[in-house]
Amino acid sequence: MATKKGNPDQYLQKVGGTFYARVRVPRTLEKFTGQTHIRRSLGTSSRSEANLKKHAVVARIKLELAHLRSKPPKADEPGLTFEDARAIREQLDQLQAIGDHETQSTVEMVTLDHAEQLERLYGHDKARRWYRTATSSDETLTQLMERWLGGSDYRESTKYGHRKALKEVLSFMGKEDAYPNDITLNTVIAYIDKDLTQRGLAHSTIRDRLVSLGGFWGWMASRNAVPKGANPWAGHRISKKQNAGTRPPKRAFTDDELLALLNGNDRVKSWPTYSYIPDLMLLGLFTGAREDELCSLLVGDVETHNDHSVIRIKDSKTKAGIRWVAVADPVPMAVLKRRMHKKAESAQLFHELTPGGLDDKLSASSVKAFGRYRRVCGVPDGTDFHSFRRNVVTVLEAARVDQVATARFVGHKVGTLAADVYSQGGTKESAVETAHRVTYGDKVVAAARALVGL
Repeated sequence: MATKKGNPDQYLQKVGGTFYARVRVPRTLEKFTGQTHIRRSLGTSSRSEANLKKHAVVARIKLELAHLRSKPPKADEPGLTFEDARAIREQLDQLQAIGDHETQSTVEMVTLDHAEQLERLYGHDKARRWYRTATSSDETLTQLMERWLGGSDYRESTKYGHRKALKEVLSFMGKEDAYPNDITLNTVIAYIDKDLTQRGLAHSTIRDRLVSLGGFWGWMASRNAVPKGANPWAGHRISKKQNAGTRPPKRAFTDDELLALLNGNDRVKSWPTYSYIPDLMLLGLFTGAREDELCSLLVGDVETHNDHSVIRIKDSKTKAGIRWVAVADPVPMAVLKRRMHKKAESAQLFHELTPGGLDDKLSASSVKAFGRYRRVCGVPDGTDFHSFRRNVVTVLEAARVDQVATARFVGHKVGTLAADVYSQGGTKESAVETAHRVTYGDKVVAAARALVGL
């Protein structure tokens, strides 16, 4: 019976005293085969002999399934799937490793026969690429991408972005399993001019795609997968005006929008997520901390004093984000006091949240919840939770707070060698001093106080 990949008995099943090759039928094809597995006798009771014979039989079964997948109504025509080609490549590698050249030759003959049928159906180019995938030891761009990401320290969300950038290029080319030499400068230019810049993407998104692909190409050059010094993704200039995107620019909340958020909406007060949204908003409004920074706080990260509280941000997206933040207004202090009540220091401040998303972030659900809440309250796009951060920076600038103190408070680089390299960062005392300058208009303050019962 099939076991985990890498097991020497993969695809084997013993019934009575005879071994069978057994291959799982994809669910989408079960209605055509009438069974969940295809089983073929190997005519032996010897496990070692069965393992030698199974490769050719499994290859034939997979090709039969490929032909069903591509043209299910016409079972006499073979299919063109690179998944099957990759499976054949793995079998050939296994046969090469164990030195079974006879069976290896049989599988290669079956593969060539199938490629010739594909050529009659789909043309020379597609059949050639399928055959190359099945028999060549060269790595495809997709395989190289996985090797690059597998050896990196990128977060899962960043890896997702890199994979997406490559997938879009392959989709444009119509080549699922393209190789590095399939990407020429002319291919890149055509993709940028006819696809990437024509989809209404923001300029920053287009730039990120090109940076991602350029970084991938640089890594491949370091592994001799492509020539060094010839990166086709480098040096392209994209018009900011032409590719400004369709989304409104990000900005701070207006006072009216803050009032709409703080006063809430009767439609959302029964939502389970409403239990934490007001508290999260109020802490964002007075600290300017990033949403995930607040969601990740533990009770032990907060120090309470008579007229202020100090928060240690230990988990941030940047080095500058590791800092002290303080609150001096009674509103956020009331939120912290209530959320810390009778909790252990190791407990989450926002106990309602659970890890989620590609990076298992505690903010995964709150990002979506706040977005829904904001829209129901009538606050338009162009704003998000990060807008609270913009509000804090705006009020500190209006209060003529020093730019270094503001940067330390919100976790930005200061921009000088002395401050960003030599300095040990801000202190608790400076954070408290800055917190006293975070103030809002009377209406906003009244709405915030009403929200916590002050």
